[in-house]
Amino acid sequence: MTTATQTSRHAFDFNHGDWIVTNRRLKARGIGSTDWDVFEARQRSDLRLDGMCSLDELDFAEQGFKGMTFRLYSPERDAWTIWWITNRDGVMQPPVMGRFEGPNGTFRGQDMDGDRPVAVVFDWQTADPNAPRWSQAFSYDGGKSWETNWIMEFRRP
Repeated sequence: MTTATQTSRHAFDFNHGDWIVTNRRLKARGIGSTDWDVFEARQRSDLRLDGMCSLDELDFAEQGFKGMTFRLYSPERDAWTIWWITNRDGVMQPPVMGRFEGPNGTFRGQDMDGDRPVAVVFDWQTADPNAPRWSQAFSYDGGKSWETNWIMEFRRP
């Protein structure tokens, strides 16, 4: 296994353990809103298969739902695939795929926002592994413009 693959395979090691997550989520997406909901969540993250699989469960108690992220690393592609699911509908959302370059991870995919197709990007910033930051942005125009609609800032309890 190459050094690059070893690093990539363990890209989500920082996420292992318990976190308190401050969320900022747009109340309405795709309309130019600047009105954010701010709420906390608790997250428990675990690694499996020697770091190739990263799982976390978030409890959004104030919002009344739970969510889970499932991440799987492919050594062949040297890339991660990430899926999201909540207890609201039990549907695994279309995945995003990508990798880390140093402390920044970019993961892209396609999804629907209601009846509107969107390009999706997840951005991980891990320069401080004790205070990582995740954000999600949608593009409704094929990637010409992006609207960040959810930001998570992590801290240890």
